[in-house]
Amino acid sequence: MSQLSNQQNSTFDKTHPIKLVVSDLDGTLLNQDHKLTARTISAVNKLVERGVQFMFATGRHYQDVYLIARKLGVEMSLITSNGARVHDSHGQILYENHIPDELVAQVLALSEGFEIHRNLYQQDLWLVEEPHEALLAIHDQSGFEYEMTDFADLELKHIDKIYFTADHEVLLPLEKALKEAFHGQLSITFTSPEYLEIMNLGVSKGRALQMLLTQNGILPEETVALGDGMNDKEMLQLVGHRVIMENAADSVKALFDQANYAPSNSEEGVAQYIEQVLLPQLEP
Repeated sequence: MSQLSNQQNSTFDKTHPIKLVVSDLDGTLLNQDHKLTARTISAVNKLVERGVQFMFATGRHYQDVYLIARKLGVEMSLITSNGARVHDSHGQILYENHIPDELVAQVLALSEGFEIHRNLYQQDLWLVEEPHEALLAIHDQSGFEYEMTDFADLELKHIDKIYFTADHEVLLPLEKALKEAFHGQLSITFTSPEYLEIMNLGVSKGRALQMLLTQNGILPEETVALGDGMNDKEMLQLVGHRVIMENAADSVKALFDQANYAPSNSEEGVAQYIEQVLLPQLEP
């Protein structure tokens, strides 16, 4: 049974009306096939028609997310690469935080001995060393594709994010080695059990969101955030109304004593939460 039915008595402070809803993508807004559904598109548009701003905050690349936003049909700012990049609704970059070149080189050297798939986000490019058809399938709705390259020949500048994909048991020793080697130098987080991601120190969705809230005169108490992964932690901690997906890992759920829950992304949980909880709060 969905957990939404147990959360419908959630109250919102009328002195701080909802002005912004920010959502993660994979495992949250997108369904189990990593796609936007017609119901989700309709629910988000109804929210925006009621005067509430909407935006994505995701680990995905900007070029990928921009195309998904166009399918949604809503003008929005975009937090991408887990907060390493922020664009306004016109596509102008507001913020970018690269990993220092020498640290990129050290991370690549350390990770060479592991049976993993390695990915780099370098400005507008998604770079890989070898094919990975399952990764391409995740991005087929936007059409965003990687480019094959030899990392040994690459100039390691303007890298926003490094990420590794493999079975969780394979990634765990890599996570341990990275945290030991780069403690206090890099942000290292699992976005799901199969994805381990590296950004510059201090990069997070929460930090990027705080910048946008300040710029737009919106309070955290006037903001709803929805997420399912450990990379959503800082964003969920920041806002007045945190919503965790039912499909979130137990490690995410354990972070918060007080949180609302939405049904899983496979049940169009964000659409359900908007329809059953948020839109009624906007009634005159």
